[in-house]
Amino acid sequence: MTIDTRKYPLARASWVAFAPGIESVNVLLLYFIFAPYMVQTVLGGGSDAQTIWGIVTAIGGICVALLGPIIGTISDTVGGQKRFLTAFVALGAVASATLWFAVPGIPIEGVVTLSFVAILLMIGVELAGVTYSSLLPNLGTPATVGRLSGNAIGFGIAWGLFLLGGYIAAFMLGETPFIGLDREAHEHSRIAGPIVAAALLFFLLPLLAFTPPTPIRRVCLPVGRIVRGVLKDAYLAMRANPAIARFVIARVIYQDGIGVALTFGSIYAAGLFDWDTLELAVFGICILGAAAIGATIGGQVDDRIGAKNTILLALLILVLGMIALLSFPAPTDVSEGFLSTPSEQAFIGVALLLGLGIGPAGGSGRTMMARIAPEGQAGKWFGIMALAGNAVAFTGPALVALVSYLTESERSGMMVAPVIIGLGAILMLFVKSDRPLLNKHLVTA
Repeated sequence: MTIDTRKYPLARASWVAFAPGIESVNVLLLYFIFAPYMVQTVLGGGSDAQTIWGIVTAIGGICVALLGPIIGTISDTVGGQKRFLTAFVALGAVASATLWFAVPGIPIEGVVTLSFVAILLMIGVELAGVTYSSLLPNLGTPATVGRLSGNAIGFGIAWGLFLLGGYIAAFMLGETPFIGLDREAHEHSRIAGPIVAAALLFFLLPLLAFTPPTPIRRVCLPVGRIVRGVLKDAYLAMRANPAIARFVIARVIYQDGIGVALTFGSIYAAGLFDWDTLELAVFGICILGAAAIGATIGGQVDDRIGAKNTILLALLILVLGMIALLSFPAPTDVSEGFLSTPSEQAFIGVALLLGLGIGPAGGSGRTMMARIAPEGQAGKWFGIMALAGNAVAFTGPALVALVSYLTESERSGMMVAPVIIGLGAILMLFVKSDRPLLNKHLVTA
C-alpha cells in the first residue's frame, strides 16, 4: 500500500537521504580508508593479512546470508521495519565507533576482538540495508520505485565523493589535522570509524521522523514456517521462469566479483605502491567519480543497445581492466611521491576505466530486471535477486582468503575478482536479450 504523500510529504526524500549513511560505511571503512589501514598497518600487510581480512569478510557474509532471509521475512510479515532498522543501525554505529581502538601493534587478542567487531559491523549494516529496502514498496508505485532507488544510489555516490573530499581537507592537508589528531598514531585513519557511526545515526533521523509508522502485526504462523515459505516461493518462481532465473544467477555472480574488486582493490594498491590514507582517499574519489560518469553514460547506451548488451560491455571492460591492473609490476622506488612512477600512473588510468564499467554493470542490471520481469511482479523478482545476492556474497571473500593462503600471494588472491566477473559474463551470454522488449517500448512510447 502506497503512502499518502499529502500526510507524509517528506517520506520519499527522507528515505533517499538515508542512502549516504550506508555509503559512508562502504567508502570510509570497507573500500578506501579503514580496511587498507587494518590490513597493511594493524595486520602487517602481505598475503597473510589479506587472508585474515578475507576470512573476516567471508564470515560476515555467511552471517548475513543466514540472517538476511529471516530478518527480511519477519519485517515484511510482522511489520515494525523502522524498529528493526533502528536496532541494526545502532549495532553498526557502535561497532563502527569501536574501530577507533584499532591501533598498530595490538596483541593477538586485540586482533581477534577487532575482527569480531568488524563482523558485527558488516552484519548490522547489511541487515539495516535489507530492512531499509523493505520500506521502498510502500513509498511509491511500481512505476516510481525504480526512480526512487536510482535517486538513492546517485545521492549515495555524490555523498561518497563529498565525504572523501572533506576527509582529505580535514585530516590529510596541512601540518596539523582537524581537532589535533596524531598522524603518527594513525588517528587520521582510525577516526573513520567514529565518523561513520555519526553518519549512520545522522541520516537515520530524517527517515524515522518523516516516514509513516510501521506497526507490528500479530502473526500466528511460526517464523520458521514463514521463512521456509519465502524460500519455497523463490525456488518455485525461479523454476517456473528459467529465463529470469538465468539472469538472476548471472547477476549475483558478477556482482560478487565486483564486490571483491571494490573490497580488496584498495588493499592491494596500498600494499603494491605503499599508498597511505591520502593516496587511498584520492584513489577512492577517482573510482567513485568514474562510476558516476559510467552510470550516466551507461543509461544512454542501455536505451540504445539494451541492458544485456550494456552489461556484457561493462563486464568485458571490468575483466580486461582487472587483468591489466594485476599485471603491473611493483615499482622499485616510490619515494618521490604519489603517481611518481609509470606503474602508478597506469594503475590509476586503468582504475578509472574500471570505474566507468562498475556504474553500468549495476544500473543496467536493475533495468534488465525491470524489463524482463512479468507485469506486476518486478518487486517480487527484485526481492528474489536480493535474496540470492545475500546468499552468495561470502563466496568471493572466502575465495580470496583461500587463494591468498595457498599461494602466499596478494596478486593471486586478487585474480579471484576477474575470474568471478568473467564467469558471470559467460552466464550472461545465455540470458535472453531484452532488446525485443526495448524495441516494443520504443514503438509504443
